[in-house]
Amino acid sequence: MSRIEDYARPSVAADAVVFGIDTAQAESRGGLKQRKLKLLLIRRGEAPFTGSFALPGGFLRMGETLEQAARRELREEAGVCDPKLIQIGTFSKPERDPRGWVLSCAFLALTRTVTLSTAAGSDAAEACWMQVTCTETDAGESLAVTDDAGNTLLYAENGSIRNHALAFDHAEIILEGFRRLRDEVLYHDLIFDLMPELFAVSDLQQPYEIITGIHTSPQNFRKKFASKLVETEYYNETAAHRTAKLYRRKDGIT
Repeated sequence: MSRIEDYARPSVAADAVVFGIDTAQAESRGGLKQRKLKLLLIRRGEAPFTGSFALPGGFLRMGETLEQAARRELREEAGVCDPKLIQIGTFSKPERDPRGWVLSCAFLALTRTVTLSTAAGSDAAEACWMQVTCTETDAGESLAVTDDAGNTLLYAENGSIRNHALAFDHAEIILEGFRRLRDEVLYHDLIFDLMPELFAVSDLQQPYEIITGIHTSPQNFRKKFASKLVETEYYNETAAHRTAKLYRRKDGIT
């Protein structure tokens, strides 16, 4: 009879691919607010990969579930509390961590972009929201993650990573996380989990198009989502002398 002591055991980590929606003023469109897709990364404060950007995450502790570990690390490294978590998968290449045999269970996490904080004693030096851009090129679809200075941290084309400056295998995990995000938005209306309680239809359309790559007229988009929205009595000013009716997610839409 085999015993558990007879087998080598890896360390286990939980990492989170956290997406959020941020708002920026767009002067080129008459002051209309533009919603941008952001990715949460931390700058590592410890070896290995000191100073490099990575996903928030860390090792599983005794008595924790993987989801509990992911939530703890997000709270400690970035100040993100109680996000929606969806398991992406397990990453287990033997050489993925130079410290030894480490498996990572990765989660897709959704939150509204928040002010970030890093707890003392964390192995993260800081946490930052990075810009995510998905575009169509002559070679096909590209996905880029850049910092505020425009430096490219990850660039992928047609689902293949061309270059990156991230720790571990986190470029691969991010790409898989974005694929899962797209599927969940397309088939399970996950876009609503990136929205505040009340939102304009344009608030919904811009992130939807960024994530899915599907572009349509405002009228057709409104028709597509009409059965999933409830009109409220509230309005939101989106530009000078312009207002937008606010909606909420219809109960039962998941």
